Amino acid sequence: MNYRLLLGLILLLTIKSVVAQSTLSVVVSIKPIHSIVTILMDGVATPKLLLNSSNSAHTFHLKPSQIRMLSKSDLVITISNDFETGLRKALKNVKKDSHFKVSSLNQLNILKSRGEDIYEANEEEEGNHADHTNDLHLWLDVDNMQLISKHISNLLIELDPANKAKYSENLLKANSELNKLKIKLQHQLEPFSSTRFAIFADTLQYFENNLNLKRPVIITPYHGERLSINRTLKAKKIIKDLNISCLIYGSEIRPNQVNVLSEGLTLKAFKIDILGAVYPAGSDQYFNLMKRISSQLASCLK
Repeated sequence: MNYRLLLGLILLLTIKSVVAQSTLSVVVSIKPIHSIVTILMDGVATPKLLLNSSNSAHTFHLKPSQIRMLSKSDLVITISNDFETGLRKALKNVKKDSHFKVSSLNQLNILKSRGEDIYEANEEEEGNHADHTNDLHLWLDVDNMQLISKHISNLLIELDPANKAKYSENLLKANSELNKLKIKLQHQLEPFSSTRFAIFADTLQYFENNLNLKRPVIITPYHGERLSINRTLKAKKIIKDLNISCLIYGSEIRPNQVNVLSEGLTLKAFKIDILGAVYPAGSDQYFNLMKRISSQLASCLK
């Protein structure tokens, strides 16, 4: 009897060990994508998040423990080499067939950066700006997120066919929630579809395009661009001439920059974080982020 119990215990421990070893390990770079992957993997495993703070994906550097986590992962999901530039070196150690770059998905709506349209050819101060070919804030388009969800679900099924039914079920749930989200956003912003606003950096292009909003007046085309005196004066004149009353700015913009631009104008200024750093990682994060952006924009445009 004791021998049988011992054999049973060994067998149980062996099965648990095999199951633990076979659990899919998925790492995602930013919160919005991680949020959707969390839904897709619900009931199977929990994806790991690399950038769990407000640190910029452009400058973030990994800890040794995070580098080891990447090397042991079955699947690593990032936006693009041109987005998570701070991770380029570490991502070289990830196997090519284990690394999915979201921006490489052919069906996605990838928008060109509008920076080149904003720069004046005769402005000497702007003659040596960096090359920004594509706008990579693609998660701000709900339709894009549905395409991304479908592709990631297929990748998970390829890696873990035993849980195909669960991944397929979760994909249906994700699509349903994303459909509801888009309807909610459209309903909230429809009254303001023809209202112009001003924005410091051109970060909401996908959001405005997906929800048929009017193109904003863009103050600086890229993150970190200097707000020169010349650009400030031009922006203030355009804002005044178009009778714009709403200014949107990102978390990287300093209060004094907002004050300089809004001085002498009647402007409501709202700070929008397109990554949703304030929300904890998880299945609700993306939905909370998008609803927050919509609510802030609606309040600003009223």
